[in-house]
Amino acid sequence: MNWHLDVSSTEERERILKNTATLGPWYQSFNLADWLKIQAVHDGDSVLDCMDRLGFPRDFSDKTVLDVGCNAGYYSFVAKSRGAERVVAVELDRHFVRQAQYMSTLLGLDVQFLHDDVHNVDTRLGTFDVIICSGLMYHIPDPTNVLARLSDVCTDTLLIESEFLLDPALTSMARFIEGTYRDDPTNWWIYGPQCLEGMVRAAGFQNAEFKGFYFEPHGEETREGIPRGGRGFLIGKKHR
Repeated sequence: MNWHLDVSSTEERERILKNTATLGPWYQSFNLADWLKIQAVHDGDSVLDCMDRLGFPRDFSDKTVLDVGCNAGYYSFVAKSRGAERVVAVELDRHFVRQAQYMSTLLGLDVQFLHDDVHNVDTRLGTFDVIICSGLMYHIPDPTNVLARLSDVCTDTLLIESEFLLDPALTSMARFIEGTYRDDPTNWWIYGPQCLEGMVRAAGFQNAEFKGFYFEPHGEETREGIPRGGRGFLIGKKHR
């Protein structure tokens, strides 16, 4: 997504380039202008294109949106750019919150960023038409608790982008990660698509549908010897 950052002053461009470098490292990439592309591990543009094809809303007009585990706010800004009335975003890592707040000012997009744990989400934040949950579920040791909290504050739609088990024989199961996964000790679960569908329904959503994979590394193993999961997209709905 090109945010079309319009800055003509050379001095201002240099200041922005310096600020974005100082705020690094970045996990989410941003294509801000022909002179400013923040390169990072998570290519938001390509993932967004894939999720759009799988049902991520292209129109958030008049919606209230909660983005949990928002990182630097890429999907928060997408929702706001696509017409969301109110966007609140929650992130545990202060480093990412600082990035997100800077990007909010730079892009002129009004998003409220909160430094908090998703385990603390409740109705004090209000209720939301749509909840975005990208790249978070596998980092949560007690996912049923978090899904129940998200259900309490969601009136319509839950959008989950996550790591999923690729083996169809394991679709109703989940793999618990003991130790590290891809050298990351904060990874706890890889869900089978049907498993996470059932967990979302159990949390209070009447309907949950896995929309498909957009990345499928069949046959690959991690350094730990664990079959690598694919990336996919799931939509939960409060009403059929």
